[in-house]
Amino acid sequence: MMFHSDKRSRLRAPVACAVYYSDGAFHASGVTANLTQNGGCLRGTHIVKVGMELTILLIPPTQKALLIRKVTVRWVKNTSFGVELDRDDTATASELDQVPFDQHRTHLSFMTH
Repeated sequence: MMFHSDKRSRLRAPVACAVYYSDGAFHASGVTANLTQNGGCLRGTHIVKVGMELTILLIPPTQKALLIRKVTVRWVKNTSFGVELDRDDTATASELDQVPFDQHRTHLSFMTH
């Protein structure tokens, strides 16, 4: 029997908050499914491709918005996709550690374009 190792360096807790994302040519909205200081899973209104570099704006329900200047799409399945934060953006990683995301399911609305 073969075991598949989990390459994630941190446990990803379920986190639901609004997110806007863009590659400069398009602008879209969505919601996070989970998030850590290294990356996360998003569901959105615009299909992306593996390797795309995006800018995202996270909007936690009770906190200030957090701009992440560069994430890279690592996988895509329908409207869900995984992103990895740029390792050079250490300020963003430390900011994500400090955001007390409300991990309860919240009702969010999608903005359609």
